[in-house]
Amino acid sequence: MKPILGAQRIATLTLLATFLFLFTTGSAPVSGTKTSVEKQTHRTFVFKEAGVRFNNDFSGARLNECTQTGDSEFRILIRPENKPVNDSAWYAFQVVAKEPKTITVTLAYEGGKHRYKPKTSFDGVTWTPLTTFTENRQANEATLKLEVGTKPLTVASQEMIGVKELNSWMSDLARNTFVKKSAIGKSILKQPIQELEINESKEPNYIFIVGRQHPPEITGSMGLMRFTEVLAGDSELAEEYRKHFRTIVIPLMNPDGVREGHWRHNMNGVDLNRDWKHFLQPETRAVRDIFVKLSKQRNARVFLLLDFHSTQQDRFYTATDAERTFPENFTAQWLGAIQQKVPDYKLRRDPSYEPNGNTSKVWGYQQFGCPSITYELGDQIDREQLKSLTCIAAEEMMRLLVEALSERSN
Repeated sequence: MKPILGAQRIATLTLLATFLFLFTTGSAPVSGTKTSVEKQTHRTFVFKEAGVRFNNDFSGARLNECTQTGDSEFRILIRPENKPVNDSAWYAFQVVAKEPKTITVTLAYEGGKHRYKPKTSFDGVTWTPLTTFTENRQANEATLKLEVGTKPLTVASQEMIGVKELNSWMSDLARNTFVKKSAIGKSILKQPIQELEINESKEPNYIFIVGRQHPPEITGSMGLMRFTEVLAGDSELAEEYRKHFRTIVIPLMNPDGVREGHWRHNMNGVDLNRDWKHFLQPETRAVRDIFVKLSKQRNARVFLLLDFHSTQQDRFYTATDAERTFPENFTAQWLGAIQQKVPDYKLRRDPSYEPNGNTSKVWGYQQFGCPSITYELGDQIDREQLKSLTCIAAEEMMRLLVEALSERSN
């Protein structure tokens, strides 16, 4: 009887552990590198009589099915990789025709609604917002009118800043003698998780920056890129900042999800920003391990963890001012300084602290005692305004941190 009781007890404990995991993460547990998300089938959809071809055979594409519904009318099905945490229905496809013509394309969403206003490009660099489209949110559809021809036209939710673009951007920054690019780990599909280290300091004072946990969040990547460029710039402030601070940037935490055109998750069907408690995913483990390793150096101190995302409107998710941090009162001072620089800008702050939370914001504060902030940039924010705002945010961050370090040494 004792072995049976032991087995029953183990089974009960296993069931309880599984329930607790699902309750805290909202995802099923996974093991090893076996993926639980089926890869999208990449192919070309050929409609000979119409003289039109659709294609999803490129990095970042999302087009699950395509059918012809009229002479120049087509219906595209867009479905998520698995059940998403929120409705971020990403789509991206290419279309080409034998001769110039106008076609109508209906995007039909399964498990979501139309969120992103379409953009088009012929070269993947210059993007133009599409104005000829309508939404039917009750039917979970959007209808696009496209002018197509012999040159492939890319249609996407947002500008496509994917694995290739971010790697190229990192390599360009790494041409600076004080910037180093290296891999800190691998994703489920064995893609490298890349790190940029910006460092001219002999002092182990760290700023940690992460981005693109969620594949469709392009404006978050835009903000992270501009913010980082300012830190690596040639202004007197940036040079002074780099004398005292080391910045570690992980621009792309979810390369698999970005490459596969996911709405939200990694290849295990897990939201990485809900894995900062259990660290069951290789992507979050790799980032955690490097951050913790650096923080344990002699005299090391982490001053800030900043996580870039995108949402409907610009917003800063922070801890409350009641949660004491080092530097003390930095969050309120930083956001106040940004607001003062752009008084006409509506700066939205959402302060909260849930000790049992499993996001980067909670983990950063609990692990390092530093301000840990999620910086959300709106989907539709004017791109020039985005650059200006993130430039100001970077400058004010550097100024305050340099001042905080000076006060600490006095």
